[in-house]
Amino acid sequence: MGRRRIAFFVPHMGCGRKCIYCDQNAITRGAGGHVTPETVADVVSAQRSPVELCFFGGSFARIGTPRMRAFLDVVCRAPEGSAVTFSSYPGDFDGDTGLETIRVLKNYPIATIELGIPTLDPVVLKICRRDDDPAAIMRAIERIRGNGFHLGVQMMAGLPRQTAESVTRDVKTLGSMMPDDVAWHFRLYPCLVLRGTELERMYRREEYEPLSLEEGIRAGGAAILEAERVGFAVIRVGLTESESLKKSVVAGPYHPAFGELAMSEKRALSLRSENPDGPWTIERRVLSQLTGHGGRGIRRLAEMSGISEREARDRLVVTAGFPSR
Repeated sequence: MGRRRIAFFVPHMGCGRKCIYCDQNAITRGAGGHVTPETVADVVSAQRSPVELCFFGGSFARIGTPRMRAFLDVVCRAPEGSAVTFSSYPGDFDGDTGLETIRVLKNYPIATIELGIPTLDPVVLKICRRDDDPAAIMRAIERIRGNGFHLGVQMMAGLPRQTAESVTRDVKTLGSMMPDDVAWHFRLYPCLVLRGTELERMYRREEYEPLSLEEGIRAGGAAILEAERVGFAVIRVGLTESESLKKSVVAGPYHPAFGELAMSEKRALSLRSENPDGPWTIERRVLSQLTGHGGRGIRRLAEMSGISEREARDRLVVTAGFPSR
């Protein structure tokens, strides 16, 4: 039986400091700033079928064992088959403290542990004020995987000193750690300059140049393609659109349909990699990835192939079957 997902946004809960790009209050529309075990329990009490309680926007495993247990105890009062998903720093699972966290979590039905891994580049991590390093991230992944938990990774594109090539390289590295018989969840977010963050101050001082929208779309599309190739289950690309987010964006690859645009890039890249000059076979149900948003995917196919958009359209073979990714 499937579980209905209920998201609770807990902005910066458990975060010892803010990353230079982060403002979870803007990203999550300010929702959930006062989430407590009691408010979660109130929601759970009204459920009649299994649910997946999701805690996003902070570092759940860093809030302290007593408080973490209080939140997790709520799921035990939910309908049978319910579970918990949460996001956290990889470092929360390193060392002796991380081992104790794992012991606690093994007493509860955990659906997925999503790790915030914006990059594996140590220089970029340091600039962004992340308190993880690549070695700690790898140890955390191995520990979580070794204890039988399902993983998700949350990555970013466009961070200071980060390149599109390094993003796809990181995806490949993380994918190499994934078991052959399971698909980890994958989320990708573009780095946006949000009002009031340290990244905005860097941007104003001309110490950081954000990606343009087109650069962000291309980096996102390449990362998604690599993620699918190595076996990730891509469940989100881009931030959830909201008035709060829109008003907070100062610069960067912002678009309310960023995910759809990145998928159009991914589809064009995928078709080109399968057959550089066409014909390109595509299933009808995903044809909009090429034709939507003014035919952006068609245009990219044409650009990459050195032909006109009309010629690119003529080389499409639309079927009802299932094309490869």
